[in-house]
Amino acid sequence: MEMGESKLRNKIIPENILKKQDSDRLDNSHQAESYNINTLSIYTQKEEEEDEEIISDNAAFPPQKNRVRWQGLIVGIGIGVVASVVSMQLVSGQKENSGSETIPGNSPAQTVTNAVENNLAPTMSVTVAAVELATVERTFDATGDVVAFDLLPVLPQATGLQIQQVLIEEGDKVTLGQVMAILDDSVLKSQINQAKSQVESTSSGVKQRKAAYSKAKVGVEQAIAAREQAEADRDQIKAAITQAKAGTDEAIAGLKQTKASRDDALAALKQAQASRNDAIAALKQTQASRNEALASVAQTEAKLAEAKANEEQAQRDFERYQTLESEGVISAQELETRSTAVKTAREGVRVAEANIDSAKARVESADANVSSAEAKIEIADANVSSAKAKVDIASSNVSSAEARVESAEANVSSVMAQLRSAEAKVSSASANVNSAQAEVDSALSNIDSAMANVNSDKARVEERKTQLAQTLVRAPANGIVAERIARVGDVTSGSKMLFSIIKDNQLELQLKVPETQLAQVKVGKKVQISSDADSRIKMLGTVREIAPLVDQESREATIKIDLPKSDLLRPGMFLRATITTATNQGLKVPAKAVLPQADGKSIVYVLGENNRVKAVPIEVGKILSKNSDLANAKIEIKEGLKLGDRVVVAGAGYLKDGDIVKVIE
Repeated sequence: MEMGESKLRNKIIPENILKKQDSDRLDNSHQAESYNINTLSIYTQKEEEEDEEIISDNAAFPPQKNRVRWQGLIVGIGIGVVASVVSMQLVSGQKENSGSETIPGNSPAQTVTNAVENNLAPTMSVTVAAVELATVERTFDATGDVVAFDLLPVLPQATGLQIQQVLIEEGDKVTLGQVMAILDDSVLKSQINQAKSQVESTSSGVKQRKAAYSKAKVGVEQAIAAREQAEADRDQIKAAITQAKAGTDEAIAGLKQTKASRDDALAALKQAQASRNDAIAALKQTQASRNEALASVAQTEAKLAEAKANEEQAQRDFERYQTLESEGVISAQELETRSTAVKTAREGVRVAEANIDSAKARVESADANVSSAEAKIEIADANVSSAKAKVDIASSNVSSAEARVESAEANVSSVMAQLRSAEAKVSSASANVNSAQAEVDSALSNIDSAMANVNSDKARVEERKTQLAQTLVRAPANGIVAERIARVGDVTSGSKMLFSIIKDNQLELQLKVPETQLAQVKVGKKVQISSDADSRIKMLGTVREIAPLVDQESREATIKIDLPKSDLLRPGMFLRATITTATNQGLKVPAKAVLPQADGKSIVYVLGENNRVKAVPIEVGKILSKNSDLANAKIEIKEGLKLGDRVVVAGAGYLKDGDIVKVIE
């Protein structure tokens, strides 16, 4: 490293400068230091102007772009620092060697170097910082296009109409239901007026048909009333005929009945005598039945006693078996059999008691039959006397009945003539009712037809009103107009889009990620979004979806990132996404302490014993800064240092390995 510094000093300070006077050396030293400080300031300012975006924790180190930028900055600083160190060494060498001669064979540069190496006093004051722990995020970058999350096409609902007005331009915000364009509605309004007139006309026809229906209905009611009256007259005449015929039949029947009554009286006498004989025989039979019933009562009483004895025996057996069953001598089934026997014996007692009641009832019935037979004998005697009286009365009534028959037959003939006239009136009234009902049915049919026409015309009006409402092209959702295709004068078509809307102004970033890095991405992860073209775009997105398929040719999959709403975003933009894949613990030091070398490596000066510094090669990682302040940034150390080491920060560029320094807190 010392050889490298020597070469740099030889390249930066020409030999003829070393040969100048001491005063010239001092002036040149101050000029070099001023030049290097100005160069560092100008370079830093230029770097900040070129890159305004914030260097976040997610900025990768050493990605190629950041690494080149960082190395360029450090190389510029290093060149300035080396030149300043050389100038300072020249001045110190002049002071130490004033009044002495130059050693033969040694060049002025060698003389200065030897003087510095032999000087054990602190060369300069520096500040130091301890190596600290740092949380380092591992990330990778991916790029993609901004697209609409849901791009809604706005199509016309009414076709074949000319566009009269377009109220929306591309980029305008719209709300649900907002009118975006107006179509020509003159033809539809004319059709609505025509349809309304047709509705009024058909409604008038319905009223006329309803009036005709009401008139026909009144005619039906009148015809029905006339028919009912004719039927009532006819029924009255029929009743008179029936009454007359009944009178004739009654007279004839009365004559026959009188003759029959005499015969019946004689027959009744014989029948009464026969009935008396039958009653006597029935009395005897009833007495015999009573005796049998009494015997049956005795027999059933004996069976009842036997049944009760059986019941008592069955109960005793059941109780004995119940005791045996509780002692476990017999089974529950045998006990159940004894229980059934008890129930059977009880049923036998009940049947015997019922048989006794039945036998007693038969005895009582026989007694009643005896009394009835005696009563029938008395009635038969009375009937004989009554039959003789009826014979005499019937003979005198025969002549009177014959006269009534002749008068009734004449009345029947007169009423039959009236019936024929009434039947004719009923037939005429029925025909009138049928005719009137036909007119009512026809009127109802006409009303239904007219109502159907009215409903059809009303439906046509509503259809036209719906089409009229469709002449206002409305936004289907909230959002921003992405495209405006509609132009005044165009004729709408069902397949021709008028506008497209980004629903709810929701955009997404579609990234193409290689399949080798796909496993590092998880749904729900936060993603840093930035733009190479617009430094204002710095935001957080969220991984919403990972495509299930990988492109067979590019071996990449699409990842969709939900973007926050921002006026800076537009569909079609090309953005960069930084995705965090892991978080590790590492070491960090101030970036000022790191000195890039000509071979592309880096060193830091570690403070050792007696405040002597040692140049330690290191491997750097990411720049750990959340803003663009590189002067105060810290950098990850992958290799070369350990936790607690103290490294030189301010003044590191003016040191070389082995220098003794004064630490300023």
